[in-house]
Amino acid sequence: MPLYTYVLSYKGATHVAQGSHSNFNGFISTWCSDLPANALPALTPALHRKLIEKAHYGEFAPVANASNAWRKSIDVDGSDFVIVAVQTQR
Repeated sequence: MPLYTYVLSYKGATHVAQGSHSNFNGFISTWCSDLPANALPALTPALHRKLIEKAHYGEFAPVANASNAWRKSIDVDGSDFVIVAVQTQR
């Protein structure tokens, strides 16, 4: 299975997670549910619950001028939570 690297950004903080999956799209636990506490300081436990509720909605879009990279943005309490998924190994 390919290795995917997920770059997460929320309110000026960044966190990186990795996971081997058959595809980047359906494995939100790697970048959402299993996010370590304080990985993104502004993402309080209450906001993390809101993120989990919204994580399945919306689609990843290809990143322009990049191969094997996709981006998704989720509104969490008026701020964008951005996920960039990159296939880093085949």
